Amino acid sequence: MQFFANLQTGAAEMVSKKRKLVTRLSSRRLPRIGSYFDFSYPERISTGAAVVLAAEYERMKLSSSEVPHTVDLDRWNLPVFRTLYQLGFFGIVGIVPGKHGETAEHGDTLTMQIVSSRNADDLALVDRALQELGAFLDPAKSIPDQVFIDILTGLSEAISNVTNHAYPADFAPKYPHVGRLWIAATADRRDNSLTVVVYDQGVTIPVTYPRIQRYEKVLDYLGRTINQTPSFDFQNDGTYIRAALRYGGSRTDERHRGKGLPQMMSVIARVGTGEMTVISRGGWCFRSTRGRFSSGAVPYELGGTLIEWRVELTNVLGV
Repeated sequence: MQFFANLQTGAAEMVSKKRKLVTRLSSRRLPRIGSYFDFSYPERISTGAAVVLAAEYERMKLSSSEVPHTVDLDRWNLPVFRTLYQLGFFGIVGIVPGKHGETAEHGDTLTMQIVSSRNADDLALVDRALQELGAFLDPAKSIPDQVFIDILTGLSEAISNVTNHAYPADFAPKYPHVGRLWIAATADRRDNSLTVVVYDQGVTIPVTYPRIQRYEKVLDYLGRTINQTPSFDFQNDGTYIRAALRYGGSRTDERHRGKGLPQMMSVIARVGTGEMTVISRGGWCFRSTRGRFSSGAVPYELGGTLIEWRVELTNVLGV
């Protein structure tokens, strides 16, 4: 209940912004729409889902050179509109001018708007935003530089893996990709947490992981856990993601590469508590705050890889 109560804080201001945007869009002359998806019914949307939605809309915008339609915007539930607005969704898809990597404050949260990038060149922009999010958590204290170095090292490695390996030349996706990755982050004072979301529309972990030569311990793990007679196409996807989280690895099989996911988990262990979720193709793997892993798969695919990484910084802030 507290979650929904917090979302309602500042509702009047958000309603005003929503009305202005609806008025601006209503004045446009748009072609007739044959069909559309109704986004007026969701009562809430997570950061990860909002990033995936923004990526899909940007794919459509870049592929067709047209701004995708947003239908019945005045009927969208306020919490959904607020999340999308704070994350810069309407700027990403070209409905309003974009604000690349800026932050938006609302109550106990500060959000870094989605950064849509082709490579790691925007890491400095992400760095500045994360520094601002860290200062927001506790203005009286500063997060140690080493903590930010650890966070950025893990994030940089994850981004590097995406830019170097997510879109290989032999990748033939169902829908044309735009060769990008999307990053967003949120600081929440209620639990002194920092959440980072990274998404790409690339070849996915379950496709690349089986191609890599493996150390003996990884082969042993996969040999014991892979279902040799899966009942649906993506049934083993969660196992491959789990192996990538535990052991790392890159498509080039260089020992110094492919450490992004284990590096991100090691940051959680060093700074205190946190959790990590990876969804790729049809599989998912979750690392709980207690360090326990769970994984699984569904018979349909996400269309890329989504990483949600959350660390609680209470210990390093001395709260």
